[in-house]
Amino acid sequence: MRKKMFFSNMVKRFTKWSHKGYGVFESFKTVVTIGVLPFSYCLLAMPMATFAQPDSVAITKNVDIEEVVVNARKKASTYSELTRVVRVVNRDELGQRKATALGELLEQVAAIDIRQRGANGVQADINFRGGSFDQVMVLLNGINITDPQTGHHNLNIPINIDAVDRIEILQGPGAREYGVGAFAGAINIITKPDSNSSGQLSFFAGQHGLAKVSGSQNFGTKKLRSFVATSFDRSDGYIENTDFKNLNIYLHTSYTLDKAELNFFAGYQDKGFGANSFYTPKYPNQYEATKTILGSVSLDKSWKNYALKTAGYYRKHTDRFELFRSNPAVWYTGHNYHATDIYGAKLSVSRFYRWGKTDAGLELRREEILSNKLGTPLTDSVKVWGEDVYYKKGDSRNHLMAFASQSFFFDQFSFSFGGQFNHSNKFGDIWTWGADLSYDLYQHARPFVSVNRSFRLPTFTDLYYQGPTNIGNPNLKAEFATTYESGIKMDRNRLMAEVALFYRQGSDIIDWVKPANETVWTTINYTELNSWGTNINLSLNTKNLNIYTDRITLSYAFTESEKGKSELDSYYVLDYLRHCLTLSSQHTFKNLFLNWTIRYQDRNGEYLKYIDTNTSIPIAYSNVFLMDVRAGYVFKKVNIYFDVNNLFDNHYVDIANVNQPGRWFGLGINYRFDL
Repeated sequence: MRKKMFFSNMVKRFTKWSHKGYGVFESFKTVVTIGVLPFSYCLLAMPMATFAQPDSVAITKNVDIEEVVVNARKKASTYSELTRVVRVVNRDELGQRKATALGELLEQVAAIDIRQRGANGVQADINFRGGSFDQVMVLLNGINITDPQTGHHNLNIPINIDAVDRIEILQGPGAREYGVGAFAGAINIITKPDSNSSGQLSFFAGQHGLAKVSGSQNFGTKKLRSFVATSFDRSDGYIENTDFKNLNIYLHTSYTLDKAELNFFAGYQDKGFGANSFYTPKYPNQYEATKTILGSVSLDKSWKNYALKTAGYYRKHTDRFELFRSNPAVWYTGHNYHATDIYGAKLSVSRFYRWGKTDAGLELRREEILSNKLGTPLTDSVKVWGEDVYYKKGDSRNHLMAFASQSFFFDQFSFSFGGQFNHSNKFGDIWTWGADLSYDLYQHARPFVSVNRSFRLPTFTDLYYQGPTNIGNPNLKAEFATTYESGIKMDRNRLMAEVALFYRQGSDIIDWVKPANETVWTTINYTELNSWGTNINLSLNTKNLNIYTDRITLSYAFTESEKGKSELDSYYVLDYLRHCLTLSSQHTFKNLFLNWTIRYQDRNGEYLKYIDTNTSIPIAYSNVFLMDVRAGYVFKKVNIYFDVNNLFDNHYVDIANVNQPGRWFGLGINYRFDL
């Protein structure tokens, strides 16, 4: 039976509700009481069109579940909650997890491949479904901050975990919505000012000279809210040349107008670290220093049956890489210096109907690089700021992206399709497209199928890098994939479950390769690389069951890939996680708590293990079983905790010849306060 929706100035009441994505309520800025809500609110919320439906539109699609109450100030969901495998980690879960860096957190919340080079967020590569680190898009509040130089820098984001409101993890292609880079998946990190004038201070100390200090504060008026956070981390390193220092400063301000919201965020990061064997084990005494500056201004506006969003953004990243931190070889001519700049602006409009929704938008994006190693020769050299060195090479590329999509709702069916046109001055015109279909099997189960075309452009490193053991290829083309996916999503009472099967057909895949008996790697476009597998996510809310356990989460991923016939050794595309299992649980005993995560990794492929600079042997990646634990005590607003990373002290590598830390102890204290 269909019921009417009643809207008031302060409280919005719906008679039915289908899912718990919450994203639609952001523009209401009030608390929403829900019994039943239409699917149209959470289907394909495009990144440039994530708005609530206007009050004047009548909705006729209903699904019964229990009544819930949601805070309307949740940020709009970026991804479809119906036809994608999406893992959403909210602020409460972020606080419970034992993680001190974003890469560690991502490993704990989903069965995804985070290939760590350095501990505590020094450097980590994100890999989804057998894809490479360059095939995952990273967004901050819906803004694409993916690094065009190399995906190794994608997690150089000037925030710590305390500053994050929630994280949305999309496993699967997103190029239809986002364009360049969302080849195998995407991660959207969301921050926001809190309505309360709250803050926190955190201190952490551990083995190997590890020290962390962070602070954050919310302040402002009812309409104008700001959030500022800063953190500093350092360590002497767990083995020689693995020391690091990392400074983050971040600000997010939000101003609420009549049916509109203006947002501004900006951040700065300064990081330096010993990069022991990061890029080649022949010269382990490497060092790297990076700086990141980014910012964005956006305006969300809704009226009648329409919603509008505009945004402008900028990101600058500098990188100094030293192949020899000290005692350089006689042939060494100097360090590598790179600076990338990204400018962008985007505009989108959504039109809502009784039977669906239409989205359309444009984005302009420019990517530039200055370097003494990457690019083509400059007419005039540019001095590196603060150094007696000049950028003598560079390159740039422009992108014009236009997208459109249409969603329909027919009884129990939901169907959407859309596409994006991308024009690049360097790579020509590229089309991506996709379609999704889901069916309300019954109240809490929804099977789905989808097909999506995605692509990625080569990075500047892929195109131009020249080194002792690596040579780029300026003739590289874009790589493409068509992904077919089916599965079922269920959310009933305390259990949330997602099961998905996928098959990805890749063509012109970019990888670093070499003949078996040679030592120099170069980049080429493979003819094809096909991958298939499954993702399973289960989450059981056990709160209030008197078993001292709040939540149990299980994630499993299986991936298998097969490349076209080739006699060449591959550096990246075949070193994927075949099996990955993550099990975690949070326990509470009055004021005591215990959180633990167990992770099993079975990595495909092998690498050349260096015995010395002149001798190496092929060796397969070993399976690894890891466990992280956090135990602590909460007293009013003080949280004291004890961490153990890699409890069983297993020795392993995520990336060839880069040894990961063994068992690592630490003690922390967190104090929350209100002004």
